[in-house]
Amino acid sequence: MYKAIWFDLDHTLLDYDQSELLCMQLTMERHGLTQRPDYAWEGFRSVFTPINWTYWTERVQRNLAISQVLDLSFRDTLSRLGWDEELSSPMTRTYWELFCGAAHVMEGAGELLERLRGSYALGVISNGIGAAQRGRLHASGLFGYFDHLLISDEVGLWKPDPALFALAVEASGCSKEEVLFVGDSLSDDYRGAISSGIDFCYYNPSRAELPSEYHPNYMLHRLAELPDVLAQRQISA
Repeated sequence: MYKAIWFDLDHTLLDYDQSELLCMQLTMERHGLTQRPDYAWEGFRSVFTPINWTYWTERVQRNLAISQVLDLSFRDTLSRLGWDEELSSPMTRTYWELFCGAAHVMEGAGELLERLRGSYALGVISNGIGAAQRGRLHASGLFGYFDHLLISDEVGLWKPDPALFALAVEASGCSKEEVLFVGDSLSDDYRGAISSGIDFCYYNPSRAELPSEYHPNYMLHRLAELPDVLAQRQISA
């Protein structure tokens, strides 16, 4: 029987894509870029996205703070588009302030946590940035549901490192067999949980085909299905 349930945050409980999209578009608007005759949102995004992904994936190796990742991403994008590079720093500040207060919740997340509260210890394991994840949880109204938050830049460990999941087990105060992790990423969430001996529930709202090498203990298409999974587990235990 499970005693603790840990969740991934982005794309599982919080809608990262929606928050990023709206905050980025508002940033562009506030700094006057949407008024440019050569402005096109898709054109900007097609340049920004791969640049930002490169800086983000290299941030640990290069010891880059999130402000540097954003500033460099905006700078390189503005340069590539032939726009004013000096806007990069003020755009970074605007975007980060907006994003840390963004409250876009995945469908069913609040209702699920309300059902689970009191019956299980609840926690979050996130590869995100503490200021953003805590701010977004507060803004969304979900913060108070959680007993524990393990955020990578605060603890110095990143999924799928088994050591991060071991911290979750230790914080839960129970055995790893009594812990369930719910997440949407096979590369980070599945691999981290399974390699740590923790049961994994794959949240797969798009109903993507599961590659043959992956064998999650459970799979959900809607967050509302999780209580049924837990009930079945309790019956079979």
